[in-house]
Amino acid sequence: MEKFSQIESLLPDKKDISSILSRNVKELPSIPVVVIKLLKLTRDENYSTGDLVKLVETEPAIAAKVLRIANSAALGMRSRIASVKHAIVILGFAAIRNIALEASIYEHLVMPGGTSRFNRLFFWQHCLTVANLSKIMAGELHHPDPEEVYVAGLLHDIGKIILDVYGRITYRDFLGIQHKGHGLKVEEEAKFTGLSHDDVGAYFCHRWGLHESITLAVKLHHQKFSHLDLAERDGLLVAIISLANFIAWAQGVGSVNMLHHPILQPEVTELIDLSSLNMQTLISTMDNEVKCTGQFYNFTFPSNEQFRGNLLRANIDLSRINTEYYYQQDELNKKIEALISLKKSLTSPHQSLQSEEIIYNTLQAIQQDFKFDRLYVLQIDHTTRSLFSTQILDTTSPEQPLTEIDIHITPFLESFIQCLRYKSPACVRGNTTDELMVLQNLQVKEIGLIPITNNNQLTGIIGVDNISNGKNIELHELSAVTIVANELGMALENAKLFQAYKHKASIDVLTGLLNRASIEELLSESIRQAQNDQIDLSLGMVDIDFFKKFNDNFGHLAGDSILKLLASTMQKFSRPSDHIGRFGGEEFLFVLNNTNFPDAFSFGERLRREVEQLGLLLSKRFTNHPLTISIGITAYQLDMKTTSDLIGTADKALYMAKDAGRNKVVGLCGPTTRISR
Repeated sequence: MEKFSQIESLLPDKKDISSILSRNVKELPSIPVVVIKLLKLTRDENYSTGDLVKLVETEPAIAAKVLRIANSAALGMRSRIASVKHAIVILGFAAIRNIALEASIYEHLVMPGGTSRFNRLFFWQHCLTVANLSKIMAGELHHPDPEEVYVAGLLHDIGKIILDVYGRITYRDFLGIQHKGHGLKVEEEAKFTGLSHDDVGAYFCHRWGLHESITLAVKLHHQKFSHLDLAERDGLLVAIISLANFIAWAQGVGSVNMLHHPILQPEVTELIDLSSLNMQTLISTMDNEVKCTGQFYNFTFPSNEQFRGNLLRANIDLSRINTEYYYQQDELNKKIEALISLKKSLTSPHQSLQSEEIIYNTLQAIQQDFKFDRLYVLQIDHTTRSLFSTQILDTTSPEQPLTEIDIHITPFLESFIQCLRYKSPACVRGNTTDELMVLQNLQVKEIGLIPITNNNQLTGIIGVDNISNGKNIELHELSAVTIVANELGMALENAKLFQAYKHKASIDVLTGLLNRASIEELLSESIRQAQNDQIDLSLGMVDIDFFKKFNDNFGHLAGDSILKLLASTMQKFSRPSDHIGRFGGEEFLFVLNNTNFPDAFSFGERLRREVEQLGLLLSKRFTNHPLTISIGITAYQLDMKTTSDLIGTADKALYMAKDAGRNKVVGLCGPTTRISR
């Protein structure tokens, strides 16, 4: 009962579900009785072949599909299978049970149809692929119930179907807006539709009375879950579904026809030893498993197993890197909290927090102590497998200084490999042809390499040489420099954290835009630039019309969602040189550098129309509460000396837009006033 309560605490409540659906929750179809009975057959130790025969034969449509699949060319039966009982004898209980389960779920829940944005057949192909992959991996990883894993894979994305059929904003609506925006992510789903498909799917799996483990897998297959202290089998189940989902996407068998790589949670690689899985065999076995149903549904799968296996390895490695970046924010927040208490000492005059200055001072200190002619910091580019210079200290020829280094790492650069792999100093003396080429390009006889590490993680290399004095580089000297290199690694990490703290302090937590203090500071800099360089500068103030009604009628979470959507829209319209910020409440500012008043007015009008169109789509979710904005535009004039002058004029224009009936753009620039239709 304790575990069941934990599941309930992870699910959205009925009010949240009702707010995103076009019908009352009670009016939505329940999972078919035949599916419930088929699921129970899996868990009942006393089931018999007769039970399955009776169950399937009571559903003539399902029985017909079972026999059609059993007699398909993919299975290559020599004689025709005429009855469900005969099919069970030939193919086995589990195979027929799974075919019946697939056919029943497809018939009652998935259904053919949909649009090119959300093709149900394409979606079902993905579900079958994940289900079969999951079952295969469950066997290899010794999960105690591979059939349960199979069902979880089959249902892991069922929330997308529910949203598409019953959502106020359908899943195809979401995909339509995604074509204009960023990648397909559950966070974007939640922001746009109100809840993501994993929340919706898990809610209904729980409502349908499916086993807790299946509900957990549907809920968590996109999320971190180590903090939940799941039972071992449940954690492994979630990890298997997540990995199978990733593999399917990586092979081009996603639930929608869109190029997208999902995130692999850290728990996946913690619970599953990826090196123990034979990817080529896994893909080949999966193809055999889905071939029968694939032909039945007219699916086409890639056939080059070797290519797919190699591609999959590369994708998983790439996902590991992407996952580190994706989840570093949680760790960064913890480090920032600790950093705040150290801020006073970090910002003291004797210690720089600029990475370039830290590196330069370190190289100078090493040069003064060890008298190397040239020193350079090399960073690792994992994409191109190369080392490239980020800073160089050349004390030799001012006429032809060393300005750039780019070294492609090959297996024959033995000394470089030693330094990178073992995080230890090394001397490059031309023991291989590739090393000789590097030395020739740098016109030296040897190079010293010192690893830069932080918490035993390699972050770069310091290279040194003596191109002029010809002095030999000794390994013990490099070992001594290692101490300084370690300090450099820690100092750079501190600088990185400090910059991250400064960035975090400038961002509005809810919308991800600049906060008021930061946007005003940047506006002040833009005014100085406009004054000094005599260039155009324009400003716009945006306000959400009747925003309080969204909060009052749909709750503050809905209001937050509106703020995030407006922020995303403004970011989409802005240029790299523009500044977008949240001024306070439902008010936003945009600063358009090098932009005159007419162009700024046109920008505001395009933004207003885009939000108006978005509001029409969101009206399915927020009935009788259209989303519109009012905008006030102004441009910098010579008599404007402060940010308050510019903001005050834009604010005045904004209130004129509201007085004109809202959903308007009003521009004030000297004697000129412009009002949109």
